Parts: sequence; structure tokens; C-alpha cells
Amino acid sequence: MRGRADALKQDRERVLFAAWAGAMFTRQEKLKSFSHYAKDMLPREPQTNAGKLAALRNVQAAGVPMTIKRIA
Repeated sequence: MRGRADALKQDRERVLFAAWAGAMFTRQEKLKSFSHYAKDMLPREPQTNAGKLAALRNVQAAGVPMTIKRIA
């Protein structure tokens, strides 16, 4: 049941973000190019390997049963 509850929470967050983004765009007088808005939504710089490993370890520490292997 926890997986379903997490999926419902993700769906709710996705709907709330869509509503927020829609409200933000309706308040704009003239829309700018997509790249202007994308810079706020997308990561600023690519994630490093150390950052990816740290993110995976955080997921693992949260209780997700997973094995992390380095693939060369």
C-alpha cells in the first residue's frame, strides 16, 4: 500500500505544479521564449557521478531495497 500512497502523492504534486505553472503563465503579459522559463525548471548544471551516487545512497537510506553497483 505504501507504493500506491506514494504514487498518489506524486500525482497530487504533479497536478499542483501544473496548476501553479498555469497560473504563473496566465499572469504574464507577454510570454518569453521557452528557454527563459526552462532555466528555472531544469537543473542548472549536469549532475556529477558523486552527486548521482549520493542521490542513490539517500534513496537506499530511505528504506528502498536496492544494490548499488558501479558499471565500468
